[in-house]
Amino acid sequence: MYKKLSCMALAVFGLAFFLSCGDNGGNKFDPVVEAELREIVRSYKEEFGIPGILAGVWIPGGGSLIIEDGLSDIETNAPIRKDEHVRIGSVTKSFTVTVILQLVGEGRLNLDDTLESYLPGIENGSATIAELANMRSGIFSYTEDADFVTEFVESDFLRVWTDQELVDVADGNVPYFPPGGGWHYSNTNTVILGMIVEEVTGRSVGEEITDRIIRPLGLGGTSYPTTPDMPEPFVHGYGFDPIEDISFTDPSSSAGSGAMISKLHDLRKWGVALGSGTLLSEELQAERINSLTPIVFNPCDDDDPERPKRSCPEYDEYGLGIGELSGWIGHTGEYVGYTNLVMYEPESGSVVVIVANRFGVGAHVPTAIFKDFAAILNQEL
Repeated sequence: MYKKLSCMALAVFGLAFFLSCGDNGGNKFDPVVEAELREIVRSYKEEFGIPGILAGVWIPGGGSLIIEDGLSDIETNAPIRKDEHVRIGSVTKSFTVTVILQLVGEGRLNLDDTLESYLPGIENGSATIAELANMRSGIFSYTEDADFVTEFVESDFLRVWTDQELVDVADGNVPYFPPGGGWHYSNTNTVILGMIVEEVTGRSVGEEITDRIIRPLGLGGTSYPTTPDMPEPFVHGYGFDPIEDISFTDPSSSAGSGAMISKLHDLRKWGVALGSGTLLSEELQAERINSLTPIVFNPCDDDDPERPKRSCPEYDEYGLGIGELSGWIGHTGEYVGYTNLVMYEPESGSVVVIVANRFGVGAHVPTAIFKDFAAILNQEL
C-alpha cells in the first residue's frame, strides 16, 4: 500500500515557491515534507556555491512541488525559473539507447550485434551493442583522455568535433578490460551508438531522437542542438573557481552521449516515458529493466595498473541506458556548466527531476540531493 502525500501552499524560510497541483487531481503536497525537501536543496546550494537549483517532485494522487532556489544568471541576478532551458548532459544517453531499442524492435538491429561489424578495426570490436548500452564494453571514455580535455577547454568549449574524432581519441588509449569483463561508464559507448543509429537509418541520431521521442511525447522545450546556442529563456551554466559563465559550448563534443537541451517539465514527461516504457514494446521494456545489475562505481573497473583509478557516476544498478538509485530508475547527467537527474519510481509512478547550474563541485550534487529526497519520499510512497 502506498500512503499518499497531501499538499497545501506554504512559504518556507521566507523563500518564494511555486506549487502545481493541476496534474494531480487537486491533491496538495505535505507541508512538512515540502519544508524538508526545500531545506535539502538550500543546504546543498550553499555548501557547493551553486548559483541556482531547480527541483520538481510529482507524486500521482499526492501532489507536486516545484523548487526554484537561487539564480539563473549571476550577472543580472535573474532568478532561476522552471520554464528555462538547460543542458541535460548524459540524460541524453537514455534517449540514444531508447532509439537503439526501437530499432531492435523493428528488426533493424540486434543487441548481440558486434561493434566491429559497424566500425572495423576499433579496439574491443567484439563488444556487443548491449555491452555499449550497459557500459560493459571496456572501451575507453574519450573524456578521460588528458589531451582531449586540454584541447576542449582551451578552445573555450567551442571546437567542433566529428563523432569519429571522439572515437579516435578513445582508440588511442588501452581499453579498460575485455568486452563484458567489468563495468566502466564510458561516453564513447553512446557516441558509437549514435553512429550506429546513423548507419542503420541514414539519418543523424539527433533527427531520430526528434522524430521518435521528442515529437511523439510533445517535448516542446527539448532539442538535440547542432550549435553552441541556447534557446531562450535559458539557465546560465557555470564552472571553475573563480566562477565563470560557460553556457555556450559546442554539442559535438558529446554527441549521442550528452548533447541535448530540455526543460524541467519535459524531463518529467521523459522520466515517465523512460521508466514505464511508453515508447517501447512490453518485451523490450522488460528486457531493459531486467538488464539492471549491481555495479561498483567508485572506483569503476580498469585492468590497467598504470592508470589512476576513476570514480564513475553513482548508481546502485545500471542497464541498457538506464540506472537505478534508491529503488527509482532513470538517468543522471553532467555537462559543461550543468548537472541534473531524472528519476521515476515504478510502483507509484512518481518522478523527481533536479537541475543545478554549476558543474565540477561535489561528486554529483543532484544525485546527493536525490538520495536525501528518496530517504524521505520512500517512506511516504
